[in-house]
Order: sequence, then structure tokens, then C-alpha cells
Amino acid sequence: MNWPGNWRKTLFRLHGWIGLNFGLLLFVICLSGTVATLSYEIDSWINPAQQVEPQDAPIDWTAMHETVAEAFPDGQNLGIYAPGSAYVSMQSNTAAVAYVAVPTGETRKVYLNPYTGELQGDTSFFNTQRFFRTFHRRLFDGDRGLVLVTLMGLPLLISALAGWFFYKGWIKQMLTLRWNRGPRLRWSDLHKGAGIWGLLFTLLIALTSVFYFVEVGFLAADEYDTLLPEPLPHVEEATLPAFGPQPDLLPVGAYVRAAKDALPGLTVHSVRMPRSPSEAVYVDGQAGNILTRDRADKVHVHPFTGEVLGVQQTSDLGAAPFITDAADPLHFGYFGGFWTKVLWCVLGLMLSFSILSGTYLWVVRSQPRSRRPGGAGGDRPAALADVEGFGPVPMLRGAIGATAITLAYFVVVSIGTVAGIQDRAPQRGPETEVATLNPGPFQVDMRCQAPCRAAEEATLTARFRGTGLPNLRTVAVVNTDGTTIRLTGAARAPSAAISAAPGDSLHLHLTTHAGETYIAPFTAPAAPEAALPVPSWPDTPSEVWWVIGAFIGATIGCILAWLWMVWRAFQAERQKQIAKAQRQDAGLPEGATLPPGMAS
Repeated sequence: MNWPGNWRKTLFRLHGWIGLNFGLLLFVICLSGTVATLSYEIDSWINPAQQVEPQDAPIDWTAMHETVAEAFPDGQNLGIYAPGSAYVSMQSNTAAVAYVAVPTGETRKVYLNPYTGELQGDTSFFNTQRFFRTFHRRLFDGDRGLVLVTLMGLPLLISALAGWFFYKGWIKQMLTLRWNRGPRLRWSDLHKGAGIWGLLFTLLIALTSVFYFVEVGFLAADEYDTLLPEPLPHVEEATLPAFGPQPDLLPVGAYVRAAKDALPGLTVHSVRMPRSPSEAVYVDGQAGNILTRDRADKVHVHPFTGEVLGVQQTSDLGAAPFITDAADPLHFGYFGGFWTKVLWCVLGLMLSFSILSGTYLWVVRSQPRSRRPGGAGGDRPAALADVEGFGPVPMLRGAIGATAITLAYFVVVSIGTVAGIQDRAPQRGPETEVATLNPGPFQVDMRCQAPCRAAEEATLTARFRGTGLPNLRTVAVVNTDGTTIRLTGAARAPSAAISAAPGDSLHLHLTTHAGETYIAPFTAPAAPEAALPVPSWPDTPSEVWWVIGAFIGATIGCILAWLWMVWRAFQAERQKQIAKAQRQDAGLPEGATLPPGMAS
């Protein structure tokens, strides 16, 4: 595009200013996102439990859910995801994964053979995928990190557009590499080539990042529902009394068949079971539009009858919900399966290189140049005094400050990363038995979370026996002083913090949707002699730590190499300018060799 000279110069300086001030932060964000695109695959490569022998057989959803229920009787199955889902590696030899909340306060990843339902192993929720997704999204810095990371989409977008509008003959630049013309021209050609080849990718990443920033704004304003389609219906509470006190769920395969009948062409990627009788079974997947997340095509099924309660498909979405569900596949490249993720990884490396090389080039470009001789004063020659006394230009001064602030923030990030990883470790000890109760038609095991100290607020859990969902409106514990404390959470295991003196008489109150109330007394537990130690780090395959360590080492190495190259270039340019000034003061022509003893 033929911009006027002043505008082109302004765009050029804007492009450089963004690189100088935000380059290091953008580099770290983009590099972590690059690894995040293949983080699921990295986990499956290093953990044999996540690998299966591909079979020409249907996925056995019923067998997988039954396996989880048997292996984790006290756990809450949060959902099972089949190969092909965005939550699982997209290679054909990948196991299905279930997310199971367990009493110790952590969520376990459980790996299953999708064709037989066989249990293959389980790990902590923390793994390579979780580290890179969390680091890339929020730098382990909570809401502040989330805002900062998403906000960086704006300078990335402006920088990409400014660079594109500035450069002339960009098609020629795609194929230009002056390898033997000195390091500065070589780095310049590599920077421009990487930027031009990856321009469309950069614009896509920047635009989706800007949308994530908009999402953050809607979340902060408590208006996120504006970006979502109308919710699908669940079970009407008025109909629940007809199903009895503890109705059984259907085989999971029945829900999958109902969903496929209701939405022909649906490839089911996940089935999430209800946590309470009023929730529907949630079945989602892909039904022909690869540019949207699985949740864009979903079906709600009645947990007790198998009746389809609601259907949503991509074609039903409005503009805002469609963009919301298309942002992730486009940003992380999983819309086309494994090979588009590989392509996104390669383009992400090019973008990361382009950012870091661009900041280096602009630091070099922003170095001082010698001014015309004259007016220096003192005993030093005029031109040489100008070079030695001329400080950094304003643009470079700002870059030094921005770099210092960025490096200081990385110290904050490193502390938050350690704390964030430790948060994935078990936060509580195992449960201890308090009492077995039989209120009405229910059998309930009251358990207390270790360390169980009722006088200091102990977490009591009512675990219902049987396979069905307790069909209850409320579950509560009444204290000795008559205070009613409602237990909340999954219907099979609601819990609450209870304060009572050891030996106090407590009462469990159950109220059904039909209005019936059942009461059972029990005694507040005594405090154990000692609290059980809590691990400070999540258990995960040792290779995960090596991958994370390699990323951290590579990132630090790139930053240190960048700082060293900038310093070396600055010193080389300074020596060049001093030599030029010395030639001017000695009356020597340009390029002449300085006499011995004049070099300084």
C-alpha cells in the first residue's frame, strides 16, 4: 500500500515502539501458547497410560462410566472425553480421559480404553497440558494475568498491521535472505520473512486474543451470558416426585443413542452425567462444523427416561455465540485435527522468533549516532566528544524501562507458578467414618474430612449408598443450638463445614421433592490425635517436570541470549562510531585505517 512518507515513517516507528516495549512479554506468551497447541500430544507421548491400540470398533460409553464408578466409588465423575475431543489428544492411539473429583480436594485424570472401558491409569489434574494452558492464559497470576495476557492481543494486532502497511514489496521480502551481508541485514531479512509468511496467522491469533479480552470484560460485568446461546432445558422439578426417592440412571449408551437420533450426524465426544436429579445428561460433539467447540453441538437428555429435552447445533447460534465457540479452535488450531495443531505450532515458533528478533533489531536501530562535529568543548576532539556524550534516544530509554519492568514481573510470575502448581496437590487428608445412618429409604455414610476437628469447623460429607441419584430437595445438618446448616454439592455426596463440640448430638435432615422429611441423629466426631501430612506437589509423571523445565530453560536462555546480543551489538556500534569520529578528528577519509595508538 502506498502510504504517504510521513505516515509510513509513523507506522514504522509505531511498529518498533511496540516491539521495544512489549516484545519480551509477547515472546513469552506466544512461546508458551506455541507449546500449548501440542501439550495434549506431549502428555500422551510421555505417559503410556494415555496410549491405546487403535481399533475399528465403536466407543463403549457405558463400559467407561461403569469403570470410573467402580474404581472411584467416592469420586464424582465430572465427564468423560473421547479421542477427537478438544480435551484429548487428537491422535488415533489416544485413550479417553475422565475427570474425577475425589475427597482429598483434587481432580484426577483417569485414562480409559475407549473401546473396552478398561482402566489404564490415573494422574493428577496437573500435567503438561494444564501447565501450558494455565501459563499461556494467565501466567499463573490470577485475574491480573488473565487481563494482561488477553490485553496483549491489541499491541500484537497493531504491530502486525503497522508492519504490513509500512513495508513495500512484501512479496519480494518473503524470498529475500542476505545471509552474507552482515548480522544486522541477516536478522532483518529473517524477521521480515517470518513476519510476512506468518502474517495471516498473527492476525488470527491477535484477533482471537482481542476477543478473549472482550470476554474478560463481559465476565467482569457479570454479562457473560450475553455471549452464549439460550440454555437448553433441564428436568422440571415438578416432575421429580414421580421418580421415587433414589431413581437409577440409564446405561450411558442409551443417552448417546438418544442424542444421535435427535441430532443426526453427531459424533459424540463427551458425556457428562448429572450431579443432581434436576440436571440433564449432557452429550456433545461435532455435527459438521469443525470451526466451533464441541459444546456448539449438544443434546440434553432426561437422566431417568432417556427423553431428549433439548438440542442445539451450530447453525442455531447467533453471531456472538458462534464467535465465542469458534475462538478456541482457531486460536489453538485444533479445528482440523492433529496436523493443523502441528502447523499452528510451527507458525507459533515463527511468530515467537519474529517478536524476539524484531525487538533486537529495534534496539540496535535505536542506538545513538554521532552528530556533526563542533561545539563539544573540553580537551577531547569535537566529533569523539559528541559520540561519547550522546545518550540513548527517548525510544530506547523507554525500552530499557519496559524491559526492566517486564523482567521484574517475570519474578512475580515465577513465584505464582510455583504456588499454582502446588495448588494442584491434594489439599486435604482422607475422610474418616463418623456414622452410618438410615433415614427413611436412604442409607447414608457420614464422613469427616481429615484433619477432623469439629470444634474448628470440620467438613462433613453425607455419602449416599446405592447407584441412583438421591431425589432430595435439601440435605441439612441441625446443630445442638438449632442452627440448620445446608449441605451442598453433588447429590450423592453433599458437604458443609460444621462447628460442634466433640460428642454433641447432631441431626441429619433430608427433604424430598414430594415434601417428605426424614431425620437421623448422630454424634459430632472427636478430633484425631494428629493431622495427616498433605503433599506439597501434585503427583505426575516425572517426564512432565522435564518438559516444564526444558520450556523454562529455553525461555530464560532466549531472553539471556537476546540481552547478550543487544549488548554486543550496542558495543560494536559504539566502537564503530568512535572509530568514525576519530577519523573525522584526524582528517582521515571514510574507511581509512586508524594509525596505531588512536583506537580507544
